Amino acid sequence: MDTRTEKLNSLLKDGLFDIPRYQRSYSWKQDQLQDLLDDLRYLPDGRTHFFGNIILEKQDDPFRTDNGLQYDLFHVVDGQQRLTSAIIFLHVAAQYDDTVAETLDHDNLIFPVDERPRLLPQDQDKEYFRDGVLGTAQIDRQTPSQERLKGAIEFFEEHFQNLDDDDEIRSLAETLRYDCRINVVEIDEESEAASIFESLNDRGRPLSTLDKTKSFLMYMDDRSSNRGKLAEQIKQRFGKIYRELFVLSNGHERVDDFDEDSFLRFHWGLYDGYDSDEYFQGFETLKTRLREQYRAGELEAVQEAIDDYTLDLREGASAFAAIFEPQSLPENPRSSLILLLELGRLANVLPVLMASYLQFGEENPSGFADIVDACETLVFRMYGIDNRRADTGRGRLVRLAHEIHTDDSLESEEVVLRIDSITERYTGDERFERQLRDPEFFDSNTSRDIKYLFYRYGQQIDSEAGEEVLKDVSHILSQEFQVEHILARKLPSEEIPSDLSGHFDEHVHRLGNLTLASRYWNSSYGNLPFAEKQRASGNREKDYESSALRVQSELADFDTFGKREIDEREDTLVEFALDEWAISPPKIDEPTVESREEFTGYFPPDFFDRLSNKQEAMFRALFEAEGPISSDELIRRMEEEYDESVGGSTGLAGILAGLTSKHSKEFRRSIMPADWKGDQYHWQLTFDETQEERFREQLGYDTEEN
Repeated sequence: MDTRTEKLNSLLKDGLFDIPRYQRSYSWKQDQLQDLLDDLRYLPDGRTHFFGNIILEKQDDPFRTDNGLQYDLFHVVDGQQRLTSAIIFLHVAAQYDDTVAETLDHDNLIFPVDERPRLLPQDQDKEYFRDGVLGTAQIDRQTPSQERLKGAIEFFEEHFQNLDDDDEIRSLAETLRYDCRINVVEIDEESEAASIFESLNDRGRPLSTLDKTKSFLMYMDDRSSNRGKLAEQIKQRFGKIYRELFVLSNGHERVDDFDEDSFLRFHWGLYDGYDSDEYFQGFETLKTRLREQYRAGELEAVQEAIDDYTLDLREGASAFAAIFEPQSLPENPRSSLILLLELGRLANVLPVLMASYLQFGEENPSGFADIVDACETLVFRMYGIDNRRADTGRGRLVRLAHEIHTDDSLESEEVVLRIDSITERYTGDERFERQLRDPEFFDSNTSRDIKYLFYRYGQQIDSEAGEEVLKDVSHILSQEFQVEHILARKLPSEEIPSDLSGHFDEHVHRLGNLTLASRYWNSSYGNLPFAEKQRASGNREKDYESSALRVQSELADFDTFGKREIDEREDTLVEFALDEWAISPPKIDEPTVESREEFTGYFPPDFFDRLSNKQEAMFRALFEAEGPISSDELIRRMEEEYDESVGGSTGLAGILAGLTSKHSKEFRRSIMPADWKGDQYHWQLTFDETQEERFREQLGYDTEEN
């Protein structure tokens, strides 16, 4: 290891610089660029600025040009953000000052050879940096790092355009080249380079977890194989991942709620399941597992784990991107997904959506749409109207996502039932209705959620009238529309209906006294008495009767508006909500009928192929039992003997509902009857001789006995 201190100008002349494959991509934003600019602008005369540490690994093979010139080639292990930003700074300065351009050309500082610039970033950004940043080519930006590279150019361009002193650009460029000192550390081996980089990451450098993941996997691949056996696959897969995650910059505006780290967390849930200690520490868990395998000498297992994880991560990125680009999907599920995106609070259902898209998105778009609808119902009920905590149901939803992702036999109908069972657990119909009838409904809910409810209600009454008026949900949820109190909150006492006299405050915020209104309407007419809102007097043209919004115009049908009307309207809206956001949670149905002749010797042709892991565990536990067993005992055996998380009686009901959704309820009852004893069902299998023989054959019992 060699250490030296030199100026930026002399460092750049030492050779050519590549950012190695395990490095992160360009990450500087405006704050870091502004700090660099301020350091140069406010450096006192006669002083030098410490530009930081640069760790380099000199390559054995120099770079050779077509005409025979040779240049030392270095990999930048640490400091690539500063070097990249410095190159961009000098390149932009040359566009605004001829002297700077002449000196850079004279010293061959940016393009020492025709074949390449002085510095090249990672593989996915090489072409864009060389031809789009330092060249004149018009290249579409495909990754977040390319977006940030473009942002750096625009930042310096804007600054140089606004300078009052024409000589300041030259002065700043000279300060960067000659007054910035760099501590250069030159190392010898690639493994040492990767180890140092990992150490820098662990000390809390501001990398995204996705960047850390790539670098660590490249490092472990290098350690566990013959100099990076999977390097090309990792590079290609992460290139695709970064391109897919460009959706974070250009996707639906709801994507602003998330970042690369969020995506990694969601993917870890569907990839590995849910553990409260690991869900937010997926990268650390992955590191621990790979290191343990490596230290145990299980090098092939390390390679298999890296290959499996990166392939799965690439698939997860495509699903994440698809969800936030609903315009690229078929109408069904596009319309459902747009509603869910507008509703927000997606963090807990995103793993389910990602797993479901991968499982059903292309082959069964209608089934995927049903799952989206079930997620929308869950979000609206639990996190919207019921105001449940943000982590409510997270574990159950993430575990469901993992099951969808790992069990190809799950049908979309079963997934919907499982989502509905989670919704019922936290916000069943009784609780949902109670929240809707809250006397303080207006103050207990966000304006956005109330507007969303009225948007959906307005869609229904538009449909009943045969005319669609409320088309754009994002417009209705914008600040252009507000929640209006039909009887104004500050209604003069003489205008308060007689049946509300003395207890007006107890009813003014109820759902039945609310509607949707444009901001102009609400500010201009919202405080008027009901009769004036209903039908305008004088020269005013705006009123309920003439409103284009049926959620307003239907109010003109009331002769008066008081407590009775609020009650009636609340009943209507609650009935609508219970129907629109209805759930069908799985239930364990009544005991079997005794007749089973039509199913004697019968199994559906695809019965065994379509068994989920949990369903197979359930049948095995019953088959191996000596007699009928209770629901509690069945669940215990499934969990302890077959390592399948059931989730109590509700989870068992979901497993049974999934079975009957694939086949008939009558067939399921014929082979698996239940009797109610004490406080729970007791189950057994009632195969005839032919069915038992088929069961043993398909599930390998005869083979196991031999």
